[in-house]
Amino acid sequence: MKDDSGVLHSIVRRLQEQASMNVPIQLTDYFPGERLIGGKYSLETNMITIYMEEVRKQCILLFGSDDHLNDYFTVIVAHELGHAADKSLVLLAKQRSSTRCVNKKRQLSIIIEDNAWKFAMKLIPELSHILVPVRNQSMDLYREREIIQ
Repeated sequence: MKDDSGVLHSIVRRLQEQASMNVPIQLTDYFPGERLIGGKYSLETNMITIYMEEVRKQCILLFGSDDHLNDYFTVIVAHELGHAADKSLVLLAKQRSSTRCVNKKRQLSIIIEDNAWKFAMKLIPELSHILVPVRNQSMDLYREREIIQ
């Protein structure tokens, strides 16, 4: 991936300031698993990790090129900040981990994701033309898992 780290770090700082949040955000190249994960918020460490190669791949899959990479990156960071800002996340995550009901787990996952997307939309409404299709794709994946499994 080309080195736009100065621009990317500037985007991160701007979003943190807009959100009035001090959560650490780490940019790394690859997600260590098999899935195509662009970002992850950890409740345990209160830290966000953005996986840059995965973000680039997702952007290309969704938009056909990486021409909108900085905007796509902004959307992903805003979404992960949404998880960090979610006051109900601890309770929802606890409920999800304690239930044995697969459908209940999926429903809670959908609520968790939707909360983060709503936060992102408020944080960066000027990027709704990018955010809305990304959100729809993300939420469709959660809903498909509910139907398939």
